[in-house]
Amino acid sequence: HVFGAFDCPDASMVVPKRSRSTTPLQALNLLNSNFVMQQAELLAARLEKEHAHVADQVRRAWQLCFQREPTEDELADSQAFIAQEGLRQFSRALFNANEFVFIP
Repeated sequence: HVFGAFDCPDASMVVPKRSRSTTPLQALNLLNSNFVMQQAELLAARLEKEHAHVADQVRRAWQLCFQREPTEDELADSQAFIAQEGLRQFSRALFNANEFVFIP
């Protein structure tokens, strides 16, 4: 269960404020869970289907994940990462980015 490490609330209990914690298991869960791996694969497939060029795939991924365009440096770094690790791992990295995980 992917949310067990994230202080998943017990729906049978009513509390005025939910407790919060940050543990290494949370980061490891996001990085290695089957759910995240599956979603990264689905995002990579969507990007490949929607766009043929890597730069366009990167821009679309940033739009979907962060609701913004990547900077020129982010675009270049993303393309270099994809060239080395592939689009699926790039998608996985985006899902583990601080900007994706935390809502401001």
